Amino acid sequence: MYYIWIIARRQFTENIISLRLFIGLIICLALFVSSTYVLMEDYEKRLSVHNAAEIEHRNALEAVKVYSHLKTEVAKPPEPLSVICLGIERQLGSAVTVSYEDVPTEAKILSGGNPLLNVFAAVDGVLMVQIAFRLFVIAIAYDVICGERERGTLALVASNPVSKYHILIGKYIGGMTSLLVPLAIGWTAGAILIHANPAIEFHIAEWSKLGILFAVSGLYLSVFFLLSMLVSTSPGRSARALVWLLFLWILIVFIIPNSGVYLAKQIRPIPSKTVVNIKKEAITTAFREKIRDYGAKHRSDSYFKTGYSVISGNRPFAFMVLTASREAMLWYLDGAQFYIPQRIAYAEQIGNLHQEYYRSLKRQTVLAENLSRLSPAWVYYNISAGLSGTDVRRHEQFIYQAEDYRRTLMAYMQEQGAFSSISWFAPGNIDDMPSQVGLVASDEDAFLANLTPKSWDDVEPLDLSGMPVFTIGPTSGNVVLGGAFPDLVYLIFLNVLLFLITGAMFLKSEVR
Repeated sequence: MYYIWIIARRQFTENIISLRLFIGLIICLALFVSSTYVLMEDYEKRLSVHNAAEIEHRNALEAVKVYSHLKTEVAKPPEPLSVICLGIERQLGSAVTVSYEDVPTEAKILSGGNPLLNVFAAVDGVLMVQIAFRLFVIAIAYDVICGERERGTLALVASNPVSKYHILIGKYIGGMTSLLVPLAIGWTAGAILIHANPAIEFHIAEWSKLGILFAVSGLYLSVFFLLSMLVSTSPGRSARALVWLLFLWILIVFIIPNSGVYLAKQIRPIPSKTVVNIKKEAITTAFREKIRDYGAKHRSDSYFKTGYSVISGNRPFAFMVLTASREAMLWYLDGAQFYIPQRIAYAEQIGNLHQEYYRSLKRQTVLAENLSRLSPAWVYYNISAGLSGTDVRRHEQFIYQAEDYRRTLMAYMQEQGAFSSISWFAPGNIDDMPSQVGLVASDEDAFLANLTPKSWDDVEPLDLSGMPVFTIGPTSGNVVLGGAFPDLVYLIFLNVLLFLITGAMFLKSEVR
């Protein structure tokens, strides 16, 4: 242990006082601070848009006067840790419409800011580590073995009573410790900026995940440090090792992930969205024909009505009738009791169609992810996005919770008699409405004058105080770690494997 400590301290000291590490420290600090600052502003804007949309939706609910207009939009607030790892949160959308005729399957992106700026990729702290800091590791570690061999210092160290494994362990500890210094400084600077921003609320869970993200970043950098040591143990000059490491950097960070996506598209192609639209149109046509056939069989020109909003004036499909005779209301109610189940069934069919299409997308995505796991860069990103709540799993959780909320909302409407009374399309009580019996054309003016209310401004909004409220549940630690655990184990396995291979190669290599 004594010799390991001596070698580690020497390696750490050489790196700390080197110009390469100083330049890397300045660059990393600037990159971390700038990226965190930019993403904090982006988070504040997205949070502001989310809060404004929430107020708009609450105001819209307060104006609902009939149950046929009861629909709400639920939205997922931006994840606080997106200031460190943005993931794909902005691309997947964060709001869905929930109602009897809307099954939440696809989220839309809440509009705000300049949409044209979305073409520019956001650079977050994880991407800094994933790509830029990786180059810094190469600059520090490419000559950790071969450089000393060229200078003759490796033979001098090996002349002491110390094994090659002790040399390897000491160099690894010293080198990784020196690399973690600029990473820790950049990470701390980002954490200070986050803590100083009142718009970003970090609780114990977020701070804990931030600490885990730092540890995972260290594991990721360790993979490339060990890979640099492995290349450095091979015979040849340090310039050759640098070229090989730059090639491996391009291969691991860019070629393998993109090749995984390409192969997934070839192995598991997905149907065109046009096919989905054609199927949707067929379902829509069948639904419209069913409604049209029923309306044609139950049409009537005998009922007097006013202030109505219907599919057709002489067909019993109403959504917003201000007032009418009792007979007209009963006629509309019969039509509603036919229309509502058909509309719900149609929404379910369309929802199932979109869900099946999404499952095909998911199968292709899972294949691409598995193929891309050959790249430690992708594994690191997957762990980071999972811990930050900005990955596909968090988005799917939001959609599942919105689907559960729709079922709860439908049950509430059923309890309120929304589907079985005229409150579906009209205010008031049907028993209080005048009968149309005996009405003749000459009496229409007098009949109209006796009907109340006179306008929709006189109608009181529905009492929705008992309506269930959508709340998006937090991602539990078990869910997060469960999704990221296989990748975390894989990253640890890569470290162990690379260390053993590097040790075997170093044992066989010459020190001169």
